[in-house]
Amino acid sequence: MNFIFSILRTPARRLAVGLLVAASLASCHNDEELTIPVTPSYSDPNESLTAFKQQLEAAPQGWEATLRPQTGKVYTLFMTLRGGEVTLYADTDTTAAQTPSRTPYVVELTQTVNPTLVFADGSNLARVPGGGTNPGVDKAYSYTFMRGDTLYLRGNQYGDELRLVKASTETRAAYEGRALRNAMKAVSGYLATVHYLYLQPSPDLLIQFAVNPATRGLYITYLNDGVKFFGSDYAYAPEGMRLKSPLHVAGNTLQEITWHVDTKQLSVVYNGVEQNLQKANIPVIPLHYLLGTEYPPGAAFPSPEVRSLPGWSSKFRALWMKDDSGALEHDYSLIYVVPDIHIENNTMELYVYYVNPEGGYLYGKMQYAYTKTTDGVFDFTFTGIRDDEDGDAARAIQPYIPTILGVLENNRFRIEFFDATAYVELGGAIPQFISVDDPELYFTGLWFTR
Repeated sequence: MNFIFSILRTPARRLAVGLLVAASLASCHNDEELTIPVTPSYSDPNESLTAFKQQLEAAPQGWEATLRPQTGKVYTLFMTLRGGEVTLYADTDTTAAQTPSRTPYVVELTQTVNPTLVFADGSNLARVPGGGTNPGVDKAYSYTFMRGDTLYLRGNQYGDELRLVKASTETRAAYEGRALRNAMKAVSGYLATVHYLYLQPSPDLLIQFAVNPATRGLYITYLNDGVKFFGSDYAYAPEGMRLKSPLHVAGNTLQEITWHVDTKQLSVVYNGVEQNLQKANIPVIPLHYLLGTEYPPGAAFPSPEVRSLPGWSSKFRALWMKDDSGALEHDYSLIYVVPDIHIENNTMELYVYYVNPEGGYLYGKMQYAYTKTTDGVFDFTFTGIRDDEDGDAARAIQPYIPTILGVLENNRFRIEFFDATAYVELGGAIPQFISVDDPELYFTGLWFTR
């Protein structure tokens, strides 16, 4: 197994990205996709075109739109269509959110039968990033169906989805009054100052929110017969944030997160009551619940000669350096160790990375079993080394690190988050092993991403 390590230099809330996306989005669905209404059919395509034009013109205050590119993201738009010109706002950035583009548009038949709304080049749609091999998003959208005041359109080239909802006078005034731009600026600025957000609707329930503005993703973690992960992309809106997919959390459905200008806080409606999200420096979900689950980062413990970290006791540092110096006398350079926990069978693989006397960069793998108490105390037991290449590398370094291995095998550990808020380059929170048998033995590590 090869690991790619990186020292995280962004706020710790941004750790919850990678695997959570696949795991959580797979668990989310949108109920309104399940039923498609019957729409009128026309024998003459021109009749369909005329009906589509009438529908577009039936929104005198414009359309509030949601664009869902096939890449998985979501964006908020607002547009008015008048006299062949479309005025278009977008939440792609604060410029497009406050300054609308004004470009031509046409409504025409494409592929001889589909009534289509076509945006000319130069609109704010060009600011929406593409994904994969797509350089951007669709500029031509064919009519699919209408439900109530919502028009559903599908992009002709990439299949992007565009939903248009008739706007009210108040909605139009909000966009023209820079409410979208103000919300984007305020929310993103606020998120840059916090590490974690959480909601505690009852004494026995903590719900953690991790928001990544760089990926426009929001992820929720809470405990309910094990750890539950949910995630969704989000778009900005005049009132705050709108989730692409509703999140079903402990019997509640969350669809929006509201920004309050007066209190400078974010809130959600939970159990019918609006509740503010609280700030925390470190995650409120204990780390021992997350290790070995979909939570993506692992922990790497570097030699102090490679990287000095806060949260190391002087006793543990001395024990580590005893082995570190002893190995170096035999031309072995210890780099770091990585405990890789597997909750499905209560085992751990301990990877030891080092440079051998020939200058080769190797890792050895040792096998452990563990037990864990309900309050998160781990007890590790060495079970052997396999007869393979990784095992051979482990046997080569094993005689030179008896003290480090002895600490692991002869102590029970509580694994917690260490508050590294003062160490910006570490991301706000890092893992810490604390011996419950010897209060003078504790140490921290760095997150890595598999």
